Amino acid sequence: MPDAFLKIEMIKSSLSEIKIGRLAKRCIVCLSFFSALMIAPVGLPGQVTITAKDMFAKEGQYYKMYSNFVGHFSDAAREEVDAFEYIGEAGEDQVWDFREGPEDEIVRFDYVSPGEIDTDVEFEGATIVERATFDSSGKQKSMFLDVSTAKGRNVYGFHDESIDEENPAIPFSTRLNDFPAIIRFGDSWNSSTTFEFVTRQSMFGVGTIEAPTKLVYQSDMEVDGHGIIMLPELGFHDCLRINELVQYDTFVKIPGLIEDWQMASTDFIRNYYWLSKDMGIVAQISSVQDSVPPADEFSAASALWRQFENNHGESTETAQPVEELEISMDAKENRVLLSWKKAENTVEYLVQYSDNMAADSWRELKKTTGNFALDDISSNKGRFYRIVSLE
Repeated sequence: MPDAFLKIEMIKSSLSEIKIGRLAKRCIVCLSFFSALMIAPVGLPGQVTITAKDMFAKEGQYYKMYSNFVGHFSDAAREEVDAFEYIGEAGEDQVWDFREGPEDEIVRFDYVSPGEIDTDVEFEGATIVERATFDSSGKQKSMFLDVSTAKGRNVYGFHDESIDEENPAIPFSTRLNDFPAIIRFGDSWNSSTTFEFVTRQSMFGVGTIEAPTKLVYQSDMEVDGHGIIMLPELGFHDCLRINELVQYDTFVKIPGLIEDWQMASTDFIRNYYWLSKDMGIVAQISSVQDSVPPADEFSAASALWRQFENNHGESTETAQPVEELEISMDAKENRVLLSWKKAENTVEYLVQYSDNMAADSWRELKKTTGNFALDDISSNKGRFYRIVSLE
């Protein structure tokens, strides 16, 4: 949704308007299979990895955002924002400045138990709810989630009276995996789901028409940049930028006139997300809806979000040096096997090697979520290894 909490937005056509709207800590183990074991902290510049642990997912957590997004619960006009200065460029080692921007609305996102939401609808699989409260009106909407280190963040549906006041709980047909468990620069993924609701429209001389409405949501995401983001009241942080193109196919039925699903429209929105360690989504920009895919460098934004407060804090779970590390060679002495005990708070390992341990000599052997790595060697020269534990 183009706002930071929902990842789903549909601008209503003549029926209705809907706006429903991710530096790795490293502990390095260095060793040579001809020499002693060494343990030392080492930084790997330029690498930013976001994991499920960086997303908000525990009861009692919250964050706040500034936005121009007052119009979600209001008919008041919402001014578009000049997006060019915020979007910046794709690529490595970029800087994005969000210290200044619209403050028309303050939205607080609280993480609460699903049982705190007044609904008879069961969102099977959801373990936490993200509840957004709009400061200008006090109104709320909620998104039902599950966040795990194995699968990342799954969305099961939402509760939003602005869409259907009589039946505000809207489950998805299938869970939506919007942010995977591990996100790095260059990654890409897609997700899709559908959901249904009733659009109620008053028509002169006819009364209120209730039209069953189905929305098919398709998202394509690519991590196209990394660097530094500057935020209001929170300073600067390492971040990844995600470029998302969303397609919404809207189908309707009109009782007595159209009994089968008929496509009403196809619309596109482009979203940018900036994700930081221990802070989740720290900024978001959404384009204006269009009947064709908006350009990557769109100039007008329908919504801009900037995080300025949170209680997530820095992670208390520090990546630990690997334990029970073993190294062995095969009978022909041309392959080396590294194995170790997995740490509970480590999602992934980066295994590197060097022939001389110079700062610029380390080369990647492999990335793995497992606990072993195999290296083919072609000489009797000493080789050093280090294992980077990525949270």
